[in-house]
Amino acid sequence: MLTRNARKIFNPAHYIRNFSASSTLTQNIACEEIRIPSPWGGEVAGKWWGPRNKRPILGLHGWQDNCGTFDRLVPFLPSNTAFLGVDMPGHGLSSQLPPGMFYHGIDIPIFIRKIVEHFNWSKVSLLAHSLGAMNSFVYTMLFPETVDFLICLDGFPFRNDRTAHPSALAKTINSFLKYDALNASTTEPPSYTFSELEELWHRGSRKSVAKESARYILQRNVTPAKNKPGEFYMTRDLRLKVGALLHWTQEDIFDGCKRITCPFFLSLGKQSQFIQLEDLAFEMLNIIRKNNPNVEYHQVEGTHHLHLNTPENVGDLVRTFIEKYDVVDRSDFDIENKMRIVL
Repeated sequence: MLTRNARKIFNPAHYIRNFSASSTLTQNIACEEIRIPSPWGGEVAGKWWGPRNKRPILGLHGWQDNCGTFDRLVPFLPSNTAFLGVDMPGHGLSSQLPPGMFYHGIDIPIFIRKIVEHFNWSKVSLLAHSLGAMNSFVYTMLFPETVDFLICLDGFPFRNDRTAHPSALAKTINSFLKYDALNASTTEPPSYTFSELEELWHRGSRKSVAKESARYILQRNVTPAKNKPGEFYMTRDLRLKVGALLHWTQEDIFDGCKRITCPFFLSLGKQSQFIQLEDLAFEMLNIIRKNNPNVEYHQVEGTHHLHLNTPENVGDLVRTFIEKYDVVDRSDFDIENKMRIVL
């Protein structure tokens, strides 16, 4: 029986008329499914676009999304760019953490560090969205000398006072125990038609993900139901719904901004919830600019997921930034025996 922990590549083109697979959406950019061994006994899943003999830009997606979120943005990158989008642990097709383990919030910077060490990169280039952007920013605060540029799409770290209260932390622990038990269950979860899932994902994102864009994320987040032909269920780790236990103070974040010395790009969607934090973003940007002249900020038309819904609104800005600051030699990168190509 397929369980909540199942990981199976799902191609909605087999089930949905007139659906173009993501590989056709990347125009002439070669894209391959890859797997990287993980230290917790499973695999990190991802998609590699472009040349395989160059160190790629590393792509980190948002909360409960996966690397399919970059399918429509990649065609806007410079044509000779290598891009590696990965599914973070518990997301998409990547393995989940073992039962009883908590996603603490600092896990993603550790995850980035493990990817860097696995490939033996001296530097890393980061392009990330939402939760991935917040944690890529934190990674750059922690290891500034290892990042050659940072692109944050609708995400930067900020303090959330509500989650630091003891009653909120107690609720978080109880929520974790509930979802940990559900996640370990062998009972098949509720299933839906793919059209219903598109609507659920659209509404669940507060309409940030357009219904017609939801499939790019869902194709890595669902698997066919065993006993209900034509229906599918979600396979991402339910424990991801639980809030983090580790929180930064705003003072620590501001102090960390002083360590962002690489070229930095931040964009916020005009219809995104993050635009409400623009004043805070300005404070952070002003701190960064005191030690770093290579900072760009763009307010862009669109939702929190505009890079997926309307990539043309931000794609040219991202490409221009990369063309300006991608000045290192990436040609000495060798991926031999570092990952497995999924045929």
